[in-house]
Amino acid sequence: MKVSKLLLVLSLLGASSTSWACSYDGQFNNPFAESYPGSLGIALATQRAISQQQITQTNKLEGQPGLRRASWWLQLFVKRSTQLPNDIHIYLVDSQLWSKYHAGKPLKIHSKPPSSDDAVLMLSESALDNLVSKKITFTQAINMGLIKL
Repeated sequence: MKVSKLLLVLSLLGASSTSWACSYDGQFNNPFAESYPGSLGIALATQRAISQQQITQTNKLEGQPGLRRASWWLQLFVKRSTQLPNDIHIYLVDSQLWSKYHAGKPLKIHSKPPSSDDAVLMLSESALDNLVSKKITFTQAINMGLIKL
């Protein structure tokens, strides 16, 4: 009995919002919790842009299909984006998926979260979808609050 309680406590202590797990790993994401500073603002700006029909809403995919789609979009995004800094973390706020971009190197999907002084670009999957589909530009996304650097 004591061993099972100890294991439960240890597992709860080990679960943190800064872990590598994202919603594609089956992690539950509380939509009302800010997973990274500024991410709630990105989520609210995305919902506002969808309700004002400035962007289209992306259908939700879970598990491996969702991760494959997000990975493909991220690859297209970094390939086409000339405004990206040479070294930056990219964070999808709705799935809590971290990626690491460094110019001249392959994009690392499902990377570790950044340290406190690293550059971060935040956006939602709907914003990413609309960017790679060329429905909005990088500058428009920034002006709508869909991207935060």
